[in-house]
Amino acid sequence: MRRVLTISAIAGTVVALCAPGASAAPASGWQPVRTPPFVRTGTCPFPVAGASVTDEEEARVDAVLPDGSPRVEEFRGPLTMRFTNQATGRSVVRDLSGYGRIRFSADGASTGFFPDNVGLHVPVGTPGHAPGEFVVHGGARMTIAADGTREIRTFPHATIEDLCRTLAR
Repeated sequence: MRRVLTISAIAGTVVALCAPGASAAPASGWQPVRTPPFVRTGTCPFPVAGASVTDEEEARVDAVLPDGSPRVEEFRGPLTMRFTNQATGRSVVRDLSGYGRIRFSADGASTGFFPDNVGLHVPVGTPGHAPGEFVVHGGARMTIAADGTREIRTFPHATIEDLCRTLAR
């Protein structure tokens, strides 16, 4: 979604709170991270490809779970993606730059906070939300329960674009 749930989002500062039992990750600071190109089938009536146009994101782990996996991970920086309908060649470029913070639970659940922009991938068969590729501008929170159920809440001023609809035109 990188987490191209996606969780490509990201710029600002948030204090991450650690739950009991979590330990702080080593102070490694921000590290470059890149969103790899992808092709997805099954969420739109056609395959959707995604490729970075600008990708200068950084990520850091603020806290870890007892097994060493991330408990709190932050992302920030510029990310511009081209999304393409592989059946027709129609494409659009969307700015996903900003800040994001994801909090992971040991049971596999996670909550992502994205006050700026974010691209969200919702697979077919996901309980609680229609499948698709979405871009949110203006903030969203996405919760993924351990069973895969997704809840997406956009901020009052946010806009959500259904890329399946946009790319079908």
